[in-house]
Formats: sequence, structure tokens, C-alpha cells
Amino acid sequence: MDSSVSRLVSILGLFFYAYYEIMIASELPPFALAYHGVADVPLRRDPVGLFVRPRDLRRQIDRLRSWGYRFVRFGELVELVVRDQAGGAVSLTFDDGLVDNLEELVPILAAEEISATVFVVAGWLGKPYPWAPWTRILNASEVRALHDEGVEIGSHTLHHVDLTTLSHEGAREELEASRLRLEELIAATVGSVAYPFGAVNDDTIDACRDAGFAGGCRTSGNGGWDDPLNLPRQDMDNRCSMLGFRLKRDDRYERLMRLAPARATRRLSRRIRAVTG
Repeated sequence: MDSSVSRLVSILGLFFYAYYEIMIASELPPFALAYHGVADVPLRRDPVGLFVRPRDLRRQIDRLRSWGYRFVRFGELVELVVRDQAGGAVSLTFDDGLVDNLEELVPILAAEEISATVFVVAGWLGKPYPWAPWTRILNASEVRALHDEGVEIGSHTLHHVDLTTLSHEGAREELEASRLRLEELIAATVGSVAYPFGAVNDDTIDACRDAGFAGGCRTSGNGGWDDPLNLPRQDMDNRCSMLGFRLKRDDRYERLMRLAPARATRRLSRRIRAVTG
């Protein structure tokens, strides 16, 4: 091939690559990630996959940056959704309020110069974590310290109950009590909630609104970006692969996992990783 033609092909290739990257960045979907603990926990000790290794979290933040995302707290994401401006925004959220959110997460956020949202179970403060009793939930002073570090505090209800099992009034009381307790702790507004188990129905959403919340979120990609009280989050489990991460970004992961071969592959992969650590 003539050298001038080769140069032209190279230039056109760079042009189309740049064009593709610009288009991808301009069309990035809104993205909310649902984490829990931040600690290096082997899968055999974390069968539910509730912990992310610090190095994996940093790697995921780097990948989000490479895609062109801007990092916002969940409350800011809610405001962007209301204004129909949420494209290209990502929110890192952490459920339950584990003590490692202060010890491990905060230094990572500081180093990366970003923030996040921690949804705290207001009635569990200082107690052992039910799914990993070797660690615990933040106590009251630690919740305040987390807030002082610039992390947004949200509610994960008072007792981590499935709100769909309660009446409208029961759900409203559970939600409102958690909001008031957390607001008293941090002397600031608590405007968002993460629904335990990602479970909601119409009564739940009405109760959430009546309890004074502006935003609510679910898990496993459930919900939609047209209702700020029913926003979707993608589950970030222990040892999440980069391929899985990309599929979650594009809201394809959960749909793929409805297929039997995909589920079988995931089970095999998890068994291998549990053995190898």
C-alpha cells in the first residue's frame, strides 16, 4: 500500500475512533451502583458477595472515568433525573452502613477526589452485621464522621424490613422514623432511601413520598429512570468481572442472567473463584 494511502487510512481510523468515543461519551446512560462493604473478603467467607475489594473498587472507578462518567452523590443524581439531565452521571452507593465504609471507603474517595452515598439502617447502629457478624454497622459518632467527610447519608429504613409486607401506614412510619433519626444524628437533610432487598410496590412508593423522601432506589437493575422514587441500581458483588461491569452499565446483565447457559457459567465461575480465593 502506498505510504500516503496508508497515512490516510490511519488518519481516517483515528477520526472514526475519536468520533466513536465522543458518541459513546455523549450517550452514556445514567448509572447507579449498589455496593455494601469495602474489604478484601474471600468468596468462601462471603457467599452472598456483599464485599468489594478496595483494589477492585479503584479499578471500577478508573473504568468509569475512562468511559467519561462524572461522579455525583445519589441525591444529586435524583435532581438530575428530575431535570432529565442524568445521562453521563454515575453514583456509587453503599447499603447498610458497614464500619468499613468509614475505614476503607473514605480514603479511596479522598484519593480519587469523588464522593458517594451510604444508605444506613438507622436501627442497626453499632450492631453486628447479620450477614457477616465478624464486622459491624457504624455507630452514631461514626455516621457523623462519615457525613463530615463529605459522604452523603441516606436511609435504608429503620429495621431493614421488606416494605412490601407492610401497610401503607406501616411503611411510611418505618421510612419516616429512619429519616428523622438520621437527620438528628447528622444535623442535615436525608432525602433519599434505598429500599431493602430492592422490594417496592405502588404503596411503597407512595409511602416513601409521604415520609418526606425525594428519591428512592432499588437493586438488580429493577426500576426505571422516569421516576425518582423508583430508580434502578446495578448490584456490585464480590469479584465482579469487567465484562459483567460493562453489561451492568448498559443494563444487559440481568437480562442475560435470565438465560440458563449464562446462569450456569456464572455459577461455575463463582465456584472456581471461591476455591481459588
